Amino acid sequence: MTAVTHFLRRRILPILSQRQHLVVVVMLPLISLFLAAIAWSSLLNTLESKKFQAIKDIYAHAEGLAQSYAERLDRTIDGFNRILIHVRHDWDLSKGATKLEKADEVGIFPRDAVVVVAIFGEQGSVLTSSHPSKSQFTVSDRPYFQFHKYITEDQLLIGQPMRGRFSNEEVILLSRRLHPTSTDFKGVVVAGIRPEFLTANYSVTTFGEHGYLGVLGVDKQIRVARIGNKVTAVQSADPVTSFYPDADSERGVTQLEGKRWFADERNRFVAWRKVKGTQLIAIVGLDEAEMLAHFESERSNALANAYWNTLGLAVFTLMAMGFAHVLLRRKSELESARIAYRAATEEGVDGFYINRPLRDKDGRIYDYLVVDCNNRGAEIFKLQRHDLIGKTISDFYQGAVKEAAFARLQEALEKGVHESEVKVSERDRLDAEWINYKAVRSGDDLAVTIRDISENKAHLQELERRGNEDALTGLPNRHWIQNHLPSAIARAKESNTTIALLFVDIDGFKAVNDALGHTAGDELLKMIASRLKRTVRPHDHVVRLGGDEYVVLVEGAGRDEDVKRVAERALNVFKEGFHLASQNHTIGASIGISIYPRDGTDAETLLKNADIAMYAVKKEGKSNYQFYQHHFYEALKNRLNREIELRRAIELDEFEMYYQARVNIQDRSASSMEALVRWNHPTKGIISPIEFIPLAESTGLILPLGTLIIEKVCQQLSVWARAGKSIVPVSINVSPRQFNESNMLDVFTSALTRYSIEPEWVQIEITESMMMQETGHDVNVLTSLRDVGIKLCLDDFGTGYSSLSQLQELDLDVLKIDRAFTATIENEEGKVLVTAMIMMAHALGMLVVAEGVESENQMKILHELNCDEAQGYYISRPLPAHQAQLLFS
Repeated sequence: MTAVTHFLRRRILPILSQRQHLVVVVMLPLISLFLAAIAWSSLLNTLESKKFQAIKDIYAHAEGLAQSYAERLDRTIDGFNRILIHVRHDWDLSKGATKLEKADEVGIFPRDAVVVVAIFGEQGSVLTSSHPSKSQFTVSDRPYFQFHKYITEDQLLIGQPMRGRFSNEEVILLSRRLHPTSTDFKGVVVAGIRPEFLTANYSVTTFGEHGYLGVLGVDKQIRVARIGNKVTAVQSADPVTSFYPDADSERGVTQLEGKRWFADERNRFVAWRKVKGTQLIAIVGLDEAEMLAHFESERSNALANAYWNTLGLAVFTLMAMGFAHVLLRRKSELESARIAYRAATEEGVDGFYINRPLRDKDGRIYDYLVVDCNNRGAEIFKLQRHDLIGKTISDFYQGAVKEAAFARLQEALEKGVHESEVKVSERDRLDAEWINYKAVRSGDDLAVTIRDISENKAHLQELERRGNEDALTGLPNRHWIQNHLPSAIARAKESNTTIALLFVDIDGFKAVNDALGHTAGDELLKMIASRLKRTVRPHDHVVRLGGDEYVVLVEGAGRDEDVKRVAERALNVFKEGFHLASQNHTIGASIGISIYPRDGTDAETLLKNADIAMYAVKKEGKSNYQFYQHHFYEALKNRLNREIELRRAIELDEFEMYYQARVNIQDRSASSMEALVRWNHPTKGIISPIEFIPLAESTGLILPLGTLIIEKVCQQLSVWARAGKSIVPVSINVSPRQFNESNMLDVFTSALTRYSIEPEWVQIEITESMMMQETGHDVNVLTSLRDVGIKLCLDDFGTGYSSLSQLQELDLDVLKIDRAFTATIENEEGKVLVTAMIMMAHALGMLVVAEGVESENQMKILHELNCDEAQGYYISRPLPAHQAQLLFS
């Protein structure tokens, strides 16, 4: 400041007249005001531009959310549509005998979404319903009923929100004609779903605290709407009053004023997208205040800085006016501009450069000169500012890197702007992995901004990795293979090569998981993943689909013999045991193989056919591999048909109980019976349990079937008791799955109470293999059943691996020797083994029953061995209830 003052006083002031001083005094505030106006105009324009860009980004974000929401609604509506089609199909198959009343008990419909599924006849009366209500009413006055009555096409109708007559809850009704192929109206099948289920994916993180989700019909009626955590389906409380998108528009986005459109009077950015295949429109609203909060904060900071800068300019102007010199004013203005430029560029995190094109005599650009840069710009190049300014691009780059830099700058000169994201290589000499590169033409020069976006890119890559990686094993997951497989198929098609998919399902995983717990199960899954990865080539992939299912993807698979070797290596990894919980456990794997293009030309078909081939291996004994064959599909289809037939048989109670007597060996008196179920098929007659019990076990139908058997036995005991018949204990077989997945204590005690029978009349038979799987919870249940008065029988003893300590711990009442040992009792070795079993059981206080007795000689030997009871065809075959009771009369 001293030097400037000295210069003004010695050189400039003497040559200025009084009039010039007056001009300076007058002009300086005008010039300062002009500069302030330009700065404020630039600032406001910049803020407006940023706001415009922010709104543009919000529009794009809202459109993306609307697209995702529409796709979710499409999947949701499709799921409920499949339920309607399935119920309608079952109605047709059963010729109107479908009963939905027990559907909720067996978990057919999703409980968190479906309120009721019902079938109404042609007059609107209820034919069957999953809701327990007994009230009678008609829906003939309902709009959906009238719609299907007079519209003969098979259409899915999604109605407006209304209060359901079954549940008295707010529901959205989805409906279809009952007989789509018939011209005569026979009624409708209806599903009532909770409106809030359609907005269940609302997340404050995604939509904000005041975000809006809505489902609108093309009839301009809202089905459901949600603002924040408040869900509304009743039309009188509809948060959207009259907004409706253009009917011809499949999608769109706009900004709505809150006072006009929303009940909470908050402005929102609204995007909509029609839901594919429906008459619905998905609407997403993002709260303006929340979405622009970051921008408004930046705007406030920028304005505050501008106010302070304006004040500083005013002070500076007053100081300059004191010097009263035009040249000093000029210098002050240049210095202000320089300071403003430096403040604008140095305070940011971006590298800023001015590049000037260098042209030859013909006007062609041969290089670009760095005219200026900020400190951050030099740091990105690992240089000081003075080392960068004055250099050309050719001083740093050659070859392809130089050509790429020239191309970016040339595009900015031609189009006015260039912006791109660039992956940095070692030759780029930049201190970053990814940069955002933006060049804007400014007169003859180019203003270049470089921003380090490495952290953002790493974050996005990490999100992508997590979305494609199984969290437990680190393997690619189902999402990854669904995205990767189509591109692999495209490459194989182009190169005329093959792809092999090996669908690997672990044999015996559930038993290990149930016995040792989920922690050990997770450890086993990780060990399997590690071993499978070691068996494949580096460019092949091991994928975990979920649960205990894996897929090995082999690209360029070659011949079937090559694929067989891969499958054999995969099987070999299971030959060595797995060390878990201080024990060595042996498990196996079943592998199904599909080959592109022989077994399918798309990802879904290849996965499905590999799964079907794996299922064929399971049926044939497990621990093997099998290539897909077409007849596997037919076998699976037949199995599914049998499952549907068995499910219907349980619903219609097509089962009959047979009873096989047990006798006291000492006096040959009848002592008890075993209840054995038979399927009385309407067309096939009596079917043995060996033909349907395995299917019931594998599908979970053993749960409702087992409950039905217990009910029928208890009911029969009640009938005999009321008729004054002699009552002997009846034993009921219970599977491990019933104990694992049902509350057997409640099932038995409620049946005993309902039919008023004594607990001593009922015995429970469990298998030796089941006893091996007992958990602490199951032991407690068995103890509680025994405390009630129900006796426990160990069935098929000798076929499993139970220990003496387990027999002592469970405190069983009856031990049943398997028929295989009874068959050998007439030779010396067999007699010794049965003798040991009887002595052990008696030592534990257990009654012994020999199964499979076929002759009088076997009876005599058992009498000599002090066996308590016998059961077998020699005594009596299984008989219907009315015949079996005659043995005890």
